[in-house]
Amino acid sequence: VKIGIYMKEILDLGSDSAVTLFSFVEITRDNPTEEFGIVDLENYISQAIWRLFDKSREEAAERLGVEEADLILADARVMGIKIDGPQVINPQGFTGKKLEILLALTMVRREKFVEDAHLFEGGSIRAYLLAKEAGFEEAFYVEIEEDKTNVFAITPEGISHTGSLDWGSRNLVGSIEEKFELSPFSAEGIYGKYATGMVSDNVAKNLDKIFYDTLGEFVDGVTMIIRDSRGSKRAKAPKVYLRSFLPIPEGIHRKRYTFGSGRMRFQKPVGGEKIEEFIEDDVHNIYNELNQLARRRIKWLMPE
Repeated sequence: VKIGIYMKEILDLGSDSAVTLFSFVEITRDNPTEEFGIVDLENYISQAIWRLFDKSREEAAERLGVEEADLILADARVMGIKIDGPQVINPQGFTGKKLEILLALTMVRREKFVEDAHLFEGGSIRAYLLAKEAGFEEAFYVEIEEDKTNVFAITPEGISHTGSLDWGSRNLVGSIEEKFELSPFSAEGIYGKYATGMVSDNVAKNLDKIFYDTLGEFVDGVTMIIRDSRGSKRAKAPKVYLRSFLPIPEGIHRKRYTFGSGRMRFQKPVGGEKIEEFIEDDVHNIYNELNQLARRRIKWLMPE
């Protein structure tokens, strides 16, 4: 989906076309008492990009359904730098042994690559914007599309896609279409009025049963993805944020769903809906000079 034009075109790609990872890469220096210079930083950033790309490309290619040779490293940017623990804005002149670089790395299917454009996995970017607002506490971000649901894990160490479900807003509209033998257009109109509270109590009651019956498959699928990603030992219900690009009834945010020994609910995300917010984010623009270095270093992986 093309969502805007700035200095460059911004492309919001689905999780089957792009992979955007946010992850810390740790580098141990051999000469901790020497000050960081621009050449050092360029080399360390190059190392970090290569390490993260090398570590994640097999899994990324598998998720996108392509060979590794058809995976393009489309974007790399520095989101934060820590030296021996504390975060710094400009590393030049500092000394230290352990360098941690938070990278945002985007890989795309070769046929989705567009020269001189911002390409991102949109759901991952929105998860990052949400995490930034919420303080990067451990949580999950769930995004419902038309025919698919994607789940992203948020941790203090980074953000990554953790699973997907072949269930989307089309299932909700389709259940009404099937129940009342309506055309897709009519069913979507009825669902839209129901989701926004513009139907009578009697109609709402009838549609509630269809909605929550259909929703059961979604809740079971999301719960399984979250459980698998956390491991069986962590039974406590996590914080889960839910965003849908089709309106959904308010009741879904009020209900509690069984998760291990606890109850899970889908919270509303606050902000972070527009990728433009990420492009304009002053936090990583502080590292503009380093990001120019990062982009130069991925040029060799770009298509001719």
